[in-house]
Amino acid sequence: MVRTGGMIRGGGRGGMGGMRGMRGGPYMHKKSFLPRHPFDLMLAEPAFPRAANAPDDTVLTNALLKRSQDLTPSAQEQTAISNLVTKVQGVLDGLVVAPGEFTKCQLDEVRQVGSFKKGTMMAGHNVADVVIILKSLPTKDCAKALGKKVEEEIQKSMKTEVVPKAEAISLEYTDKCFEISNSLAKVRCLIATVPQNVRKLDAEKHLEFKV
Repeated sequence: MVRTGGMIRGGGRGGMGGMRGMRGGPYMHKKSFLPRHPFDLMLAEPAFPRAANAPDDTVLTNALLKRSQDLTPSAQEQTAISNLVTKVQGVLDGLVVAPGEFTKCQLDEVRQVGSFKKGTMMAGHNVADVVIILKSLPTKDCAKALGKKVEEEIQKSMKTEVVPKAEAISLEYTDKCFEISNSLAKVRCLIATVPQNVRKLDAEKHLEFKV
């Protein structure tokens, strides 16, 4: 007796049943080939308009350079202001560290400010600004005494030098400062005080707290 059940099962597995996965094979669509051109600037020229020729700015550049030269201080002016600032700053720094017999006021700090400090000075305006911050109250007598002291110390330092007439210094006072100057340059010494002294200022006795 021959068993047909196993053959049916086997036939079911390997016969027609095995063709199920391949039914769609002959009917699958083939992908069409679409050729793509490589990027070519000539083909995409409308998207990249040509740059215009650079304008000729020679006249403008020359005018700006000429104006810059006119506004820049000459080498003589720069040397004169630098020398005078160095002398004034040296005396004031000495009074901060070692005031000695000078007791009219107490200096806390000396700072250079303004156009000279920032390097923006213009020709014909050879003025440097220095702020003197006092520990004591900035009385008017104190400002005069300090200006006189600075002038005397500079005069002493110049005794051993051959000083041209144009570099002879002079001292002047204003409501807010004293000025050390010669015919080539000027250093304006503005006097201020530490913040804790601002409320103690008297308009009749002291300098204005704004510099």
